[in-house]
Amino acid sequence: MKYILTIGIVLTMLSGCYYDNIDELHPESAPCDTTGTVSFANDILPIMQHSCGSQNNSCHNTDGSSSGYGLDNYTDVTNTISNSGIFLETIVHSSSVSASKWMPKGTTAKIDDCSIQKITAWMNRGTPNN
Repeated sequence: MKYILTIGIVLTMLSGCYYDNIDELHPESAPCDTTGTVSFANDILPIMQHSCGSQNNSCHNTDGSSSGYGLDNYTDVTNTISNSGIFLETIVHSSSVSASKWMPKGTTAKIDDCSIQKITAWMNRGTPNN
């Protein structure tokens, strides 16, 4: 009986032990690698579609955008970057730009830091259409 109780306690204690992957538990703490290729199609366009409102008719799509800046495709994104003159400042919430121009509009929350790092790296590499 003594051995069964001891084995039961040990098994109970061991069943509570497991190994977590820090990247799975806290994806925001995972390193953001921008040292390799930052692809427009695989990295930048998904950010624009999901964080910048290009899927919302009232924000940044080519058809009826209230902002006048489209972010639906490569041409629209690069034109927006060229024509706005303050693109990065609006997404990093720079104090040099009025808070009314910060993106995403209507919130004080920025897009995630990794997305900003990818956009910055892509722009610094000449905005390749890759």
